[in-house]
Amino acid sequence: SLSGEVIEIGKNILDLKKGDFVTASGAGNANHAEIVAVPRTLVTKIPQGLDLKQAASVTLGAIALQGVRQANPKLGESVVVIGLGLIGQLTCKLLKNSGCKVVGIDIDGKRCEIARKLGADMCLNPTESRQIEFFTDGFGADATIITASTESNEPLKQAMEITRKKVTVVIVGAVGLNLQRSPWYEKEIDLKISCSYGPGRYDATYEEEMLDYPLPFVRWTENRNMEEYLKLLAEGKVDFLALSPQDFPFESAQKAYADLQEKHPL
Repeated sequence: SLSGEVIEIGKNILDLKKGDFVTASGAGNANHAEIVAVPRTLVTKIPQGLDLKQAASVTLGAIALQGVRQANPKLGESVVVIGLGLIGQLTCKLLKNSGCKVVGIDIDGKRCEIARKLGADMCLNPTESRQIEFFTDGFGADATIITASTESNEPLKQAMEITRKKVTVVIVGAVGLNLQRSPWYEKEIDLKISCSYGPGRYDATYEEEMLDYPLPFVRWTENRNMEEYLKLLAEGKVDFLALSPQDFPFESAQKAYADLQEKHPL
């Protein structure tokens, strides 16, 4: 995930020019390097006036946005987000922009505090999840989105317990997937796994050969999700910098990754 300035353009690319500021996504393409070559379908033009530091979060934002789309929340519904790391925080904000009541769940109290400041209606430790029953007047969540990262099956089990019958649980993060059939069967809950930042991801004809999906058939591709997230940033509806990301100079990349492993930040 990166942002930068266009210095060269490939053949038949007519909608970009040298000097444009753009974002790019994709492992193996949007590398942490000074110069990268990225397929057009993984590049999005940055809206005028948007800070490049904000725009560099495009992949995280598109992942969160695709997870929300999979949940298909309606205005006024109560949605639970399990896991309040970066993608979980962005998911909460996108849900609030959609007019939903949002409950965040995380084992880290600091993450819960951040989510509250950014607009979540309630934030709980996993041990307090029974409070969701009271928050939803006994119905349970209208949808649950799992953005946690753990090998444990507990987030999935908890999602089933707190979500009401006949709605949706969406898995965005990497969590344990060993589930018992009966509880899901009895509630008839739809279980979805969100594919990164949208249709086109991992499709070589889309990402490498740059063959876009026709708009009438696929409304929100990964590139259109990227574009929409940037619009939300530009309009001030999402503020990535409110999450207080830490800056490292390029030559300190190894230290940055070491700190990520050691300190378990947001």
